[in-house]
Amino acid sequence: MARERTQSVGPVLLGLLFRGPRHGYELHQEFTDSLGAVWQVGLSQLYAQLKALEDEGLVACQTEVQPNRPPRKVYSLTDLGRERFLEWLHEPTPHIRGIRLEFLSRLFLFNRLGLPGLRDLIDRQKALCQARAESLSRLANEAEDPFLRLVYEFRRGQVEAVIHWLDACVEPS
Repeated sequence: MARERTQSVGPVLLGLLFRGPRHGYELHQEFTDSLGAVWQVGLSQLYAQLKALEDEGLVACQTEVQPNRPPRKVYSLTDLGRERFLEWLHEPTPHIRGIRLEFLSRLFLFNRLGLPGLRDLIDRQKALCQARAESLSRLANEAEDPFLRLVYEFRRGQVEAVIHWLDACVEPS
């Protein structure tokens, strides 16, 4: 099994730039106001991520001169950044522990940007979770060690709770 990749705020920043250019502090403010209950990101972490996105060619940066103030950097999404963001947005979160950050961020961005495809994403996420729950159930049934059986049953319970929550995501509010 492949090792889980580190969760990055990069795709979320691409999503926040989807509707237009913003300077770093403005992005941080929007991130904090909108996703602060989901994901805590410091200003220095955000600027480091913007630099990495710029190095990858996913965002472009222009320096904007301000009267009586230091110049500020304004970031905008490149075509490649737009493409990568949409790919990320439509892929299910591969690991259950990523639901809390990545999937909630996807859910937020689908709603914020009014993009189509959320129901399909939820269905694919649910299918992935159901397959994982079945796998954990088999592992629990096959485990000879009582502690391992408890671990697999606990993890299966977590996955089943996510499945139940995903059902609530598609119900009309």
